[in-house]
Amino acid sequence: MPNTAYIYVPTLASEQLDTGLSNGRWGWRASALERGGALQDAQTLEPGDYLVFGHRGPNSRVKPGGWSDATLQRVVVAQLTTALFTEETPIWHDDTYPERIGLRVIADLGELSGPDLGSRAMESLRLSANKRGVPVVTPGAEVMGHLVVGISAEPADSADWSAAADWAASADRAEPDDGALSQVLQGALSRRNTSVLRKRMLGASTGTCAFCGRTLPNSLLSVIHITPLHSLPAEAGADVDNCTVACNLGCEQLFRRGYVTVDAEGIVTAGPRSRETPDVHQAAGAISGRLVAGFTARSAPFFARHRDLNAI
Repeated sequence: MPNTAYIYVPTLASEQLDTGLSNGRWGWRASALERGGALQDAQTLEPGDYLVFGHRGPNSRVKPGGWSDATLQRVVVAQLTTALFTEETPIWHDDTYPERIGLRVIADLGELSGPDLGSRAMESLRLSANKRGVPVVTPGAEVMGHLVVGISAEPADSADWSAAADWAASADRAEPDDGALSQVLQGALSRRNTSVLRKRMLGASTGTCAFCGRTLPNSLLSVIHITPLHSLPAEAGADVDNCTVACNLGCEQLFRRGYVTVDAEGIVTAGPRSRETPDVHQAAGAISGRLVAGFTARSAPFFARHRDLNAI
């Protein structure tokens, strides 16, 4: 059965968190792991174990249980890819943090509160905050099951909720099916991640299509991946730079199916496929020459990969 490690990241370490997640690494100073058995806990972690990063919480110098109703401004769920190892290769700008683990991000969940994560998880994160961000390891799948229950959008109708509840109730059974848990967890987190991205990239009720520039109700807009996830490493799934907004009035399908691409300067370009029929060519031509909203140096490689996948 996989374990779960809770790691608190303080408010002033936002840049370090982003850097670590984008590089698939997290690390600690050796001196931090030398206290209170933290090194031994870190050494118990194995590939497949879960990591929950909590960021920007309240004052942790409170009594046990004092975070049960607290809110964390950012929660990231990841899965371990390598056990603890020592490496000096520079990743972070402020320090080396040589005691490292490898990870892949499952979902960047944004703001979550105590009821979403559960009291056991919140207490583990509070303890990590008081121990300089070292991992606090909890055995088994019970807490992760609670997380799925807490973040399911419609628990009364959700198959994920039922499966997660079964897991939470049977965490101590002798022969757990870790593969089933992973599938349930990642499915629920993926849907939550999509919801978070929509809130981040759209307005309260309306938004703007990045391709045609029309302002439309959110019901007519989709947050889509620029490069399909099946063409990328697993850790790219939570990368907001691989997302853009496309309208359901034509732009989404024109881009998804490669009738239009985006060049190295961020300009929409009608591709050869757009000549399949005059009407398709007209629709693609209507948005050709426009600068895609939100185009950046970080999103450019994803648009380039999309061009490569749709080259004829």
